[in-house]
Amino acid sequence: MHKIWLICKREYLSRVKKKSFLIMTLLSPLLIVFFYGVIFYFSFNQDLEEERKIVLINDQSSVFENNLENTKIINFQYNKLTDSEPKLLLENSGAYGVLTITKKEGSYTYDLLANEQPGLNTLSSIESKLEKVLKNKELEANGIDKKIVNDINAISVKLLTRKNTDDGIEKGNSSTTTIIGFLGAFLIYFFIFLYGVQVMKGVIEEKTNRIVEVLISSVKPFQLMMGKIIGIAMVGITQFVIWVVLVAALSGPVSILVMEMMHVDPSAMIDGKQVAGASQDAGFSEILSSLSGLNIPLLLGLFVFYFIGGYLFYGALFAAVGSAVDNETDTQQFMMPITLPLVFSIAIAQSVINSPNSSLSVWLSMIPFSSPVIMMVRLPFGIPTYQIIASMVCMILGFIATVWFAGRIYRIGILTYGKKPTYKELFMWLFRKN
Repeated sequence: MHKIWLICKREYLSRVKKKSFLIMTLLSPLLIVFFYGVIFYFSFNQDLEEERKIVLINDQSSVFENNLENTKIINFQYNKLTDSEPKLLLENSGAYGVLTITKKEGSYTYDLLANEQPGLNTLSSIESKLEKVLKNKELEANGIDKKIVNDINAISVKLLTRKNTDDGIEKGNSSTTTIIGFLGAFLIYFFIFLYGVQVMKGVIEEKTNRIVEVLISSVKPFQLMMGKIIGIAMVGITQFVIWVVLVAALSGPVSILVMEMMHVDPSAMIDGKQVAGASQDAGFSEILSSLSGLNIPLLLGLFVFYFIGGYLFYGALFAAVGSAVDNETDTQQFMMPITLPLVFSIAIAQSVINSPNSSLSVWLSMIPFSSPVIMMVRLPFGIPTYQIIASMVCMILGFIATVWFAGRIYRIGILTYGKKPTYKELFMWLFRKN
């Protein structure tokens, strides 16, 4: 155990002292927050969008004339000349597009001519304004008050979900639980891939440089493998904690800065008066209420368990692959069977969210290859305690089995050079006695 700790310490210190580690650890949160601010700014700042002039022609029935509502993006203008040529009008008027409206047999056809392919937002805005005019016309023709229809359309249904548990009735929010579950699953997925590959590259590098031959003279191959896996895991946890702290600390100031650039009063945003009014305040309160209904300490504890357990499970497999080859190019044939379960787990996460207690979801949360991702998706929805315990036991047993199999391959592969092994040879290494 002491030798494993020494190897672990060496792996940890040799990585955290590198300039690249320090730079990326500090730079990554800055980039994340920067891109968050840029996306927020460009997504919600409508002032950046240019005004588009749309000229209407051939509206012989005059249904749309002066009835289309202008927006900050779309400005409708009208041409009463029915013989206007759309192409010439587009070139001479400087308009973004020319909208030709013709009526045949009681129905309208619409043709938009522009110098570029309009975006979906532009098309949706024009279509919604045209539909509104036609609907208002039909309401007037049938003697129906538009206000009544608008009041009816304003009616919305918000379903309050509550869960009956042994401890009583708890409030819930499907959106909140979905976000929490998927975020936790994605972080584990990302962590396993990022640092699992580092384990593999580290093993290949030591094997190529023949450093491992010196190390093997002092420690057993299994101790070397475990020390490397745990050491890199500690590096990953350190980096992850720093990222979380820095992103959390920087997100608030960046949000305020972006809102000031958009000329939005942050206090009004907080009060909910400028963006969505009291309805969003109620929604935010509902989210907070649903969070209070979740067992946050349990979720955090299990996140750490699957965060570490999933990495150790796959890290041993990555170490085995690294020991069996001489360069990264040769790893491709062995990487596919390892990465497929992870990719499958994150791909099927949406189905698990839709039905967290289905037979498929339950079984996938028990299998160690998929449980780190699938279990994190299911946990916020509330699952029986016995399933959590069973999944954790399977995860531990799976890790022990993986370490045993990987250790059998590692002890032979780490000293094998110049030959790319086959799957048959790897299988034989598992049961080789010396």
